[in-house]
Amino acid sequence: MTPLPVNRWRGEKSAVSLDCVEVMGVALSLFAGSAGPLRQFFAAAKHGSSDDILRPAPYLQAMTDTPLTLVKAWTAARKRLEAANIDTPVIDARILLLAATETDRATLIGDPQRPLTQEAALKFETFVQRREQREPAAHIVGKKGFWTLDLISDRRGLVPRPETEVIVDLILKTHAVDVPNRVLDLGVGSGTILLALLAERRSWTGVGIDQSEDALALAAENATHIGLADRVDLRLGDWHQGVDERFDIVVSNPPYIPSAVIDTLQDEVRLHDPRFALDGGEDGLDPYRILFSALPEILKPSGVFAFEFGIDQADAVMALAQSVPGLINLRVIKDLSDIDRVIFGTLA
Repeated sequence: MTPLPVNRWRGEKSAVSLDCVEVMGVALSLFAGSAGPLRQFFAAAKHGSSDDILRPAPYLQAMTDTPLTLVKAWTAARKRLEAANIDTPVIDARILLLAATETDRATLIGDPQRPLTQEAALKFETFVQRREQREPAAHIVGKKGFWTLDLISDRRGLVPRPETEVIVDLILKTHAVDVPNRVLDLGVGSGTILLALLAERRSWTGVGIDQSEDALALAAENATHIGLADRVDLRLGDWHQGVDERFDIVVSNPPYIPSAVIDTLQDEVRLHDPRFALDGGEDGLDPYRILFSALPEILKPSGVFAFEFGIDQADAVMALAQSVPGLINLRVIKDLSDIDRVIFGTLA
């Protein structure tokens, strides 16, 4: 299968092949017929009066043998997103359709000829228009899957991205036995990493620190939504300032984009992700200078850390880590696209 395109900075799409559900969806769409009824319906809804929207459009009354079905709606949306140069049109069309129709993937595959209600069709059209304008699908539907979780997602925090799962996978593999551990997430954002770890290890507790009150509010909502609020302590702060204990595990997905690069990013990132969660200073490495220097103060002896970084930053990040006495067993971990993504190490 052809991998998804990979871009340079945050917002990049990992080269992950479409899963079997999307492949089946594409196959189904080949037999879906014309997308004309969908466009006609949306046009009638957009330009007609409120009464026109509430009653079946004339063309629908005359085409009872070709109702607007799940697969027809998906096919038409996919084509529109392709025309708008959206990187993942098949997946995004499916996400928007399932949210608008309040159905699931099993229904989409098992009953692709199920007709849409007028209400669902109008909602879906609104969703597709927003995606054509480069609003992230996660913001449109209000959630994003990460690891095993469905997280609330909006403009208050970064959209969770699959490459960040490398940190979760690495920490869990190095701590396979569920014994009590304290986790510190610096720049916790929406709570993505910290909550994914605590969801997998019931004896773990954690602290998440962020400089954004909005991000912390989003993290708190996610913790409550997942049922982890009693094991998470969320604090407003500047990195490790005010931390007065040592932790078994320290994780971070800090801002790592050079300041001058931000305005060249995809609209989905540049216009919708918080700038403070993107901007890593002139060279993109300012947060790492703070993080590595803080580790001897906040990490227990034999404790581990894992930090995400951007493309082509591996050598510079490794050099910063090597400059701090006591940090040992340093290594770089690749993501599923075979791109250097995470630095991992231990405090002697």
